[in-house]
Formats: sequence, C-alpha cells, structure tokens
Amino acid sequence: MTARPRLAYGILLLLQTICAALLLFYIHMAFRIVTEKPGELHSLPASILLQVVIAILIGQSCYWTRLGHVPVPDGIYSPVLGHLLAFAGRLSSIFGGALFSIYFLRQLPAIQQLSLDAGLLWRCLLVFAMLFAIYCYTLELERLGAAWQKQREPEDQRQPGRPAS
Repeated sequence: MTARPRLAYGILLLLQTICAALLLFYIHMAFRIVTEKPGELHSLPASILLQVVIAILIGQSCYWTRLGHVPVPDGIYSPVLGHLLAFAGRLSSIFGGALFSIYFLRQLPAIQQLSLDAGLLWRCLLVFAMLFAIYCYTLELERLGAAWQKQREPEDQRQPGRPAS
C-alpha cells in the first residue's frame, strides 16, 4: 500500500476516533447526570445536542468513505497492537450498550404508557444513531486490529499465480 492511501486511512480513522471520543464523553456525562438524579427528566442544552449530531454525521461520513474508497492498511504485523485495537473497539461498544440500557430504563414509563410524543421519538432516534455510530467505529477498530494480527507470507515463499492471503 502506498503512502497516500495510508495517510487517507489515518486521517479518516483519526476523525472517527475524535467523533467516537466525543460521543463516549457525552455518554459518560449522561450516566453521571442520571445516576445523580434518578427518576427526573433531564434535558441537554441545544449546543450539546448539536455537537452530538455533528459528531455522528462526521464519524459516519468518514466511516462510509473509508469503507467504500480506502483499504485497511496492511503490512504491519503486531499481534499485541492488533489485540489492543480490537479490545478498544469492543470496549467502546460496551459503553454504547450501557447508554442504551440506561436510556431505555429512564424512558420505560413513557414507553409503557405508549405516550410516544415527538420529543421521545427524537431522543430515541438520536440514541440509536449514537449506537450505530459507535458500532461502526467498533467495526473499524476490529478490522484494523485483525489486519495487524494477520502475518503476511514473505514474497519469496509465495507460489507464482497464488494471491497473498
């Protein structure tokens, strides 16, 4: 892989990481708020909601651009770093699942009463968009981790006409 696709991959992954970190920061903030004052309806300032929406949009744009146009870099063999990347991806999905759990439990009374208003629908869609963005980021880290764990066969040991695995 040439330097240009690696640079493009690095920039896209960096942007995805920044967006995922922002989402995980706000997930942590939501946990603190809900655990400090359980049972109360909490609202976030519009500026935070805007940051979350922008982070989701930028992260998703980078993810789908990378998936369609930029290959995962190969040539690096580091099982330890590969495992750490895969672990970081799984860890971020655990936090996303925890967000869903706490949000679901907080909204359960409204859902049980079937009082689905526009505000609840908007919040549910935002939570699902956050979860999907974190899921996509998790997949990206797992793909990179798997590529780094895959040992390449040396050029001189490959059979002619047989592609590299």
